[in-house]
Amino acid sequence: MPIIPPKAPPFLLLPRRLFNTSTPHSLPAHTRASNLIREGLNNSLIPPYPYGPSLIYKQSNLGLYGLQKIRFGNKVSIKNEIKTRRAWRPNVHVKALYSECLDRMVRVRVTTRTLRTIDKNGGLDGYLLGGKTRRVRELGEMGWRLRWRVMVSEGGRERAAREGLKLRDRSNRLGRGMESLLGASSSRDVLF
Repeated sequence: MPIIPPKAPPFLLLPRRLFNTSTPHSLPAHTRASNLIREGLNNSLIPPYPYGPSLIYKQSNLGLYGLQKIRFGNKVSIKNEIKTRRAWRPNVHVKALYSECLDRMVRVRVTTRTLRTIDKNGGLDGYLLGGKTRRVRELGEMGWRLRWRVMVSEGGRERAAREGLKLRDRSNRLGRGMESLLGASSSRDVLF
């Protein structure tokens, strides 16, 4: 006797819709920094972070922590001077910061100390594009990749060209000033 397969329920036999009636979701106003890094830039093009990942406080590899790490110490009671081990953690917040070069909001984990530095440098782009060795060191791995993303963008290239012109003008003025200074007096009178 042949085996008859069981019949499918009638709702499974109906044709499926090939369209969606819900409204399309608009893009979010901000983008996570990690998604932004993965988005359009091939990670193989980004040079490796010169200082390597943080091995002590690995969480700092995922945001802008500005060299802040977890610190350990003792809580000492006043009465008996009994020591109890404790930890001081960085004050970390998730903030959406605007990048002029990328022309979008970037959601990033950032410490309050680094937020103050970002304000002082005129925004996220000014902080990321700082050229001093200490700034590059305090960016961390994620900040390094975000920096390259900003540098490769159209706005980043325009900013670099503007700042390059400013530097050339400054060095020309400095050179002319030194020539006039050296021409006016003898070289032994000029102190450096």
